[in-house]
Amino acid sequence: MKETVTLEASPALASSPTARLLSWQRADEAIGVACAVAIVLSISWGVVTRYWMPQSAAWTYEVAVIAFGWLVFFGSSACIRWRMHADVDALVALFPPAVRRGIFIFNWWLVAALFLTLALLFVWQSVIAHSIRLVVIDVPRSVVYAPMAFASLLMLWQHLLLKPWREGWQWKPSSEQTL
Repeated sequence: MKETVTLEASPALASSPTARLLSWQRADEAIGVACAVAIVLSISWGVVTRYWMPQSAAWTYEVAVIAFGWLVFFGSSACIRWRMHADVDALVALFPPAVRRGIFIFNWWLVAALFLTLALLFVWQSVIAHSIRLVVIDVPRSVVYAPMAFASLLMLWQHLLLKPWREGWQWKPSSEQTL
């Protein structure tokens, strides 16, 4: 007997595409876009000052690196909401439905624990690194780590909003299998 699995958007996903980018529902995406713009502008200004000004802007590298870190974490939060993270589930798809369900439940709790652990570790890192200043732009290192803790909490929140228990913890194949 062959089981058919359909891909459908959850309510958490359904409200997101229609929301404006500058809204609370898509704040993680807006922060990611702002970080991408900051990276491009920072690196561009660094190139301009290096080759056409008497002294290069040393702060551009630090700003670009910090913005990249924030882009990765806030972008990951948005990807969780859209279910766009990479799934390698070709092997799982071969298992019987009961085994797939067990793997799915274990994986869901494991990922939730990961996001909570990331948030706690970044909070801890923010606290212990607050007295250490960045080299060039002279701000506390907690400015780097605190947004990553917040983004990790957003990842956990987006993960919880998927609510797989509403559908009886049913495994869904990744979108690559439907292509």
